[in-house]
Amino acid sequence: MELQEADLSLNPDKDCEEGKPDGDVQLSKNQLKKLKKREKWMAIKQEKRRNAKLKRKLRLAEMRENGEDIGPTRKSLKRKSMKNSSCKIRVAIDLSLDEYMVEKDVSSLTCQLQHSYAANRRAENSLQLYFCGIGGKTKERLDKIGDYKGWDIYPESESYDKVFPVESLVYLSSESDNVLTSLSEDKVYVIGGLVDHNKHKGLCHRLAEEKGIAHAQLPIGDYLDMKTRKVLTVNQVFSILLRYTETKDWKKAFLAEMPQRKNVSLKEASSTEASASPKEETQNSSSCQESKDNLVEPDVIPAKEIVDTVKVPQETGICEGLKSIQETGDEGMISEKSELVNKGNEVDSLAKGDNQLENKNKYSESSLKEGDR
Repeated sequence: MELQEADLSLNPDKDCEEGKPDGDVQLSKNQLKKLKKREKWMAIKQEKRRNAKLKRKLRLAEMRENGEDIGPTRKSLKRKSMKNSSCKIRVAIDLSLDEYMVEKDVSSLTCQLQHSYAANRRAENSLQLYFCGIGGKTKERLDKIGDYKGWDIYPESESYDKVFPVESLVYLSSESDNVLTSLSEDKVYVIGGLVDHNKHKGLCHRLAEEKGIAHAQLPIGDYLDMKTRKVLTVNQVFSILLRYTETKDWKKAFLAEMPQRKNVSLKEASSTEASASPKEETQNSSSCQESKDNLVEPDVIPAKEIVDTVKVPQETGICEGLKSIQETGDEGMISEKSELVNKGNEVDSLAKGDNQLENKNKYSESSLKEGDR
């Protein structure tokens, strides 16, 4: 019995089921840990999905009771289609980059494709969405989803440069020196279907240049200050393009779709306004200079010389007013200054006369008192 148990423990089929390869090659501790974690997840995956669906149903029922908006119904979505949409701008997602991604990244890419399709499906006027170069690991992953064949998209097994004319393509890349200013129905805007966590930096830009395809980046730097790189996910780029077709405003599109983790802030003025401002300043300065040259100076005596010639007592409040007027240097106030100076002299003379009368009265009173004595 003990010998039979020992033989079973060395059974190669059992080792393969546990994730251990045949022969002397053994899995590392980290690989075994990941394998056990995956097996555990596969065992509870279906149950978790059922619980998630149940929670969603309860949440939607509660929102209906409260009268909240829960979005379009399935019946209304069935009536919408890309063919009936008034927006004819074409967006293609390049799905021919499987060789640069591992299985986990391919899974993330398919999730981004689902989000992109959902946003386009719920839009008032959806974009013309193409999935180009479907094949390899991405196709296998989409086949596991099961419902992508019923999506309202244009699936293409060939590459985007074979589906569309090369001169109509614009590959969107953050490494491009060209800036996208508007969207045109004559162009096809290509989004690279790549999730690489910055392992293949500049890959899409390099591939576009090798194929002789035009490229451009979104005008993020014209409207936002970003502390991180301008690299966005597939669904984020698609949502920004979709929002721009609705608002015709890049700033509103960025603020609505840019993730909070990017920690962006608005710029005070866009680059177009900044480039136009120097021209306006030069025009204003030239016009001011011409107006100065055309002015004719009047033949008047500066106010400073008149104030210096007139001696005004420093004790009166009028002198302080004259000082403030003198500091302004307004030559148009010369006549008013001279009148103030004359009034100041009159007030001072009256004050001196009053002082003399008071002194006389005091003197007469003292003399009378001496006479009485």
